[in-house]
Amino acid sequence: SFESAEEEYQGQMKRKRIRRKKQKNSLQNSNNLHGEQTESGMQETLVPDNLQLQQIGSPKISKNKKRKMKKKRQKEKMRAAGLVTKTTGVDFTYQPNKNNREEAAGLKDIDEKADSILDFLQATQQIYFADNKSEGMDSAVNSATAQELLQCLESRTISSSDVTLLHQLKSLVLLQDIERLKDALKQFPEQSMMPPDHIKIVTSLFHYWITDILPVKNRK
Repeated sequence: SFESAEEEYQGQMKRKRIRRKKQKNSLQNSNNLHGEQTESGMQETLVPDNLQLQQIGSPKISKNKKRKMKKKRQKEKMRAAGLVTKTTGVDFTYQPNKNNREEAAGLKDIDEKADSILDFLQATQQIYFADNKSEGMDSAVNSATAQELLQCLESRTISSSDVTLLHQLKSLVLLQDIERLKDALKQFPEQSMMPPDHIKIVTSLFHYWITDILPVKNRK
């Protein structure tokens, strides 16, 4: 009959509305669980947290915890045996930087020493020219080769080992230690990598300190 058909139709519509409502609620709940997009573009979900809350006292968590603790103990044993170290990676990446810093400091030190020796030898040469009469002047001190030696110091085309040796000689002059300066000058030709004519100029200038300048300073 018409009435029974109408009732059946109304019942179907009611069931459809209930289904749609359930689906809508389900979708909203799902959105709430999955949360909003985070800044990193990853979706944060509340589902795992909820599951963890429900499973805190469950046997699965305790097994997982045991497994993690076992792994941790194994790592500690390996570390104690020296097979795994926390510092190895750090040392490996840090070492080159340390070497670079030491190398840069060494170059700066040589650079400063070369400058101080250049000034010292130029000043010694000027004192030599002012003090000595032309007949007693050492020609090596007033030669193109002498200027060449000074130019090598200025342009840093001199070995770092020679810079160190020259700096030691200069230090002995400043200490006014004539005896040690004499010994160092005797050894200088054997230790130096300079050409013989440059060695002769260096020896002449430092001998001038021994024979003429330091004795006068000491008398004063």
